Amino acid sequence: VCDLVDIRNNASKLRDLENCTVGRWFHLLYFFYRYSFPKLKVISGYLLLYRVYNLHSLRRLFPNLVMIGGSQLFYDKYSLVIYENHDLTELGLGNLKYIKKGGARIQNNGQLCYLDTIDWARLGKIANPVLLDNKDEGCINHCGANKKCAAENDDGFTKTFCWGPNLCQKGACPDECLHACDAENRCVCHKECLGGCSRPNNASACHACNHLYYNQTCYANCPRGTLMADDWQCVTSVNCYERNWNEHDGQCLEYCPTGYKSEKIVKKNRCVMCDGQCDKVCNGIEGIVEITDVKSLEKVRGCTVLRAQLRITLTGGSEVVEKLEAALVELREVGSLLVRRSFPLVSLSFLKSFRRITGEDDYFYSVYIVENKNLKDLWKVDSFKDGTNFTIGGGKAYFQYNPYLCMDKIDKISNLTAEIEDENDISLLSNGDSVTCVMEKLEIVSVTDLGDVVEIEWKNIYVKDYRTLIGYQIFYKKSKYENATRYLAVDGCGRSSWSVQDVLKQTESNNPDEVTTTHTALDKLSPYTKYAFYVITSNTANAKKGAESDIHYFTTSPSTPSPPQAVVAKAINSTAINITWQAPLYPNGVVHQYVAKWVRQRETIDLKLIDIVCPIDGCDMPMDRKQFFIQFEFFSFWRTRKMISICRLRIFCAQKHVVYLLAATQRVIVASKNPSTPKRKSPNLLILKITLSHDSSVMGERTQHPLHHFSEYYIEVSACNQASCSSTAVMTRRTKKLAGVDKINDNSLKYIPGLDSKQVGAVAWIAPSDPNGLIVSYTLEFTKQDQVAGRNECCSVTKFNEKGSCDIPDGLSPGKYRVRVLPYSLASEGEWSRSIDFSIEDISTGNSSLMIVLIVAAIFIIIVLVGLVLLWRNRFTYVSVNPEYSSVGVYEPDEYEIAEDNVELLTEIGHGHFGKVFEGFAKQVVKGEKKTRVAVKTLHGNESVSKRMEFLKEASVMKAFNSHHVVRLLGVVSITKRPMVVMEFMSKGDLKTYLRSSRPDAEDHKEEPLTLQQKLQMCGEIADGMSYLSETKYVHRDLAARNCLVHDDLTVKIGDFGLTRDVYETDYYRIDSRGILPVRWMAPESLKDGVFDSRSDVWSYGVVLWEIATLAEQPYQGQQHDQVTRFVIDGGYMEKPKDCPKKLYDMMLMCWHYSPSMRPTFTEIVASLAQDLNDHFKQVSFFY
Repeated sequence: VCDLVDIRNNASKLRDLENCTVGRWFHLLYFFYRYSFPKLKVISGYLLLYRVYNLHSLRRLFPNLVMIGGSQLFYDKYSLVIYENHDLTELGLGNLKYIKKGGARIQNNGQLCYLDTIDWARLGKIANPVLLDNKDEGCINHCGANKKCAAENDDGFTKTFCWGPNLCQKGACPDECLHACDAENRCVCHKECLGGCSRPNNASACHACNHLYYNQTCYANCPRGTLMADDWQCVTSVNCYERNWNEHDGQCLEYCPTGYKSEKIVKKNRCVMCDGQCDKVCNGIEGIVEITDVKSLEKVRGCTVLRAQLRITLTGGSEVVEKLEAALVELREVGSLLVRRSFPLVSLSFLKSFRRITGEDDYFYSVYIVENKNLKDLWKVDSFKDGTNFTIGGGKAYFQYNPYLCMDKIDKISNLTAEIEDENDISLLSNGDSVTCVMEKLEIVSVTDLGDVVEIEWKNIYVKDYRTLIGYQIFYKKSKYENATRYLAVDGCGRSSWSVQDVLKQTESNNPDEVTTTHTALDKLSPYTKYAFYVITSNTANAKKGAESDIHYFTTSPSTPSPPQAVVAKAINSTAINITWQAPLYPNGVVHQYVAKWVRQRETIDLKLIDIVCPIDGCDMPMDRKQFFIQFEFFSFWRTRKMISICRLRIFCAQKHVVYLLAATQRVIVASKNPSTPKRKSPNLLILKITLSHDSSVMGERTQHPLHHFSEYYIEVSACNQASCSSTAVMTRRTKKLAGVDKINDNSLKYIPGLDSKQVGAVAWIAPSDPNGLIVSYTLEFTKQDQVAGRNECCSVTKFNEKGSCDIPDGLSPGKYRVRVLPYSLASEGEWSRSIDFSIEDISTGNSSLMIVLIVAAIFIIIVLVGLVLLWRNRFTYVSVNPEYSSVGVYEPDEYEIAEDNVELLTEIGHGHFGKVFEGFAKQVVKGEKKTRVAVKTLHGNESVSKRMEFLKEASVMKAFNSHHVVRLLGVVSITKRPMVVMEFMSKGDLKTYLRSSRPDAEDHKEEPLTLQQKLQMCGEIADGMSYLSETKYVHRDLAARNCLVHDDLTVKIGDFGLTRDVYETDYYRIDSRGILPVRWMAPESLKDGVFDSRSDVWSYGVVLWEIATLAEQPYQGQQHDQVTRFVIDGGYMEKPKDCPKKLYDMMLMCWHYSPSMRPTFTEIVASLAQDLNDHFKQVSFFY
């Protein structure tokens, strides 16, 4: 057992603790991350991590930590505090099983993920953790493939729980041995164990102790000869003495309890009962203790006798009165008292235990009260409960310049001094000169409760000159007990626990015998609350007398309570749900009853609408990434107002064919002002009224059964007092799944032969009558009788419901088969049915051989005839075919045709095998402009006709495009031996060249380095251009940075549709007979099957993002083209570039999803980037 108190900057302390198994008290870890405490299993106090730099995980630091005890709490609330650790990415407490006391607060950790993969309920009955300002957004939180991470949550769905990647959270122990099972979750540990054990039924093999720990063994009570310390361990008398603690009633205590004092005997400290009241005697410095601010109160905190002069000189400080009372509440005796220039003080009543001023000879004045401009009252000097009176031993009293302190208060003190004061000691002119000190008693006539308000009536006082009476003031405040005082919790800075309401005088009377009254109403009062109040007159400065009432009390009427708090529902099993709640925050009366309502909900999922079918190959997604995609879907909808197909957001569990729905059940408590059950509900309705026989402030609990298995229940809880019932606290919860119901009736399984020889047939069965929720799909396993391995085929429930059967798949070879069926429900996979046999006949006949011969003969005859015809034609043909024109179409000039004379070529800005690119001017290509600066692409002039036609046709593709982020075609010169394509001029060239020139170390460094905002703007513009192309059904096939062009204002546009591949010929690679292809930008399905569509363009877009992030480095550096091809086909993708923003790399990963259907569309990509794009984008983009 080690004392772990405060570890900050001394590494030697850490080395001293490396062999600890139990850490006592608490931790403060600041700068050390290279250490490990593998033997530490228990922290009895709290764990605090604050600004530990370079610490990414607690895996190495505390690899075997099992329990945090919470015997001492941080901030009196928390036993686990993780605060401002900027490098921490995961908690990594893989063996932590129990937090005995206190909650968790995890805040301001900018890189911390894996918080929503922790089941905090497994760690004990702790409050919901406070999780604030951690990374949250962008966390993937994938636990890994370890099946031990999967567990059923409160909703009955399977979810993975972990502390980090591949670090599963320990499973929950069974209810009969909560928090005390072994590693296999078996109830074999000793009953005194907590958090697990290494050997069964052995109190010395516990990871932590349920009650007390001593000598590596757990006990229910401390062994004979030992003492309990810290409420969790046993120590010997020698250990207690070494701590300098005290023995008392079988315990080792740091401080003796109230009424006892510490007494030292031979090698032992013990607590001895005081003879009367225990004194704590304090001495000042040179006979003086001065209090100038709140911090200086620590000098006298808890003192009962102060053998010095107490000087109070306060100039400010918040809540100073409460803190004075807390520090001086036990003070009974001082040598002398001086209060000077303490303007915050209105009263000295905080000296609640004050009994005596000794008035030693050293002090000429025993009481010295001077220049306190707000002081109105002193301390109590009347007889106390023990029959004694306040006494002053010697010395005089001195009171000067206390304008609000009346002489009747001063006289009570001066009458107790041994000597007689004169006007030089106590001034009649400077004390009480700003207040009316002659106060009559004001009589309260009635207090009337009118529900929302309380009316108070009192008798008016008679004054000869009514001009001196301004009106009345009524002071009121909440007071749970009838012990309110006028000046407690009041200071001269205006802070007061009393509210005040001014009432103008309502009548004037010249007759002193006439009785008149004034009344007023107090509103905005809290229901069913006791209030204290008193009434005083408000007078002018020259008034001779005033009046004030005694302090009276009233209680307001009860009102409707607020809803119950902290309503939590937990599924106990397949037929029971337990709900717990806490009393309303505002009971507004005596809560005597709770009404709980359970309503079973129908499963209203439209299977056809959301297309819950069998998973597509490659579409599996870890469940832990679902939150990221849900947020992505919502943001896309918010930006585009278009519902994105939910099929891309389906989440598959580890079992291949199980489909889970995203919108399971909400766990948020909603207070509804108009409680009502949902409109669509089943007849299953349960209403229970729970009458309280105890204090309503305690937690309420109810377990309801029998309920239906794996059914969602809408639960309402309301609180009732004597006035009415509250609005309801609402939540939903599912019961757990029931085993054995997700299985078809074996007797219903049958084979249905096909109607003719072309149809194989189908398998029919009767669906489970009462499954867990809904059946979402079926898996059919076909096994040939002479084979071991079978073939699985998935049948969606939609197809099954249409015919009551599922077709036997094509491709099964003839023979005898066995088939069985496995249903999948909302809960999980069910149970296999029995197998039935069927046969697939060989439909070939003996005539098939003859048919084959005839077909082959016919084909041979046709080939011979065609050959003869071609030979006959060649005999009469004397003109040979020009190979340059064969198989080439003809380009037809149209409205884009420009006369060659209208194009002026200037500077060459690029060239390649296909030709050259010039900067130039073109006439009359843009309306309103006589001459326009353009880019002109042209061939060398010696190409074949086919090459020229291909060049013009690729350019013609651009004629259909009209979008700001797609390069515009301005014209074509085709009637010439040297065709030209005229396009809008993009002065900064292609994006690849621009990015490289913006590198800080570029030799031809011409451009300013790009900011993150500029990079995101480029990404959005490219996505917008591609969104336009995909909407027009155009597949680019070659999206890359080299094929994007940059304008003067850094706007990026899609361009060069097939016209630039010769410029960057090293970026292309010839595959078989498919020609040269940009393999480093191609999607796996394009490389493998030659499939190109908008989804493959999205993959290429992800590579473009990588180029932007790296300033145009070559993708897949260090790999040859054929290696890249194999790497991508096998599921590989590039790692995160250095200094790449997390948001940008997350987008790359989404674009590089192996399954095309799981990739976002370009519209969705623009939506996710919209918040980072400038206002000009909204004006010109296709998206908006």
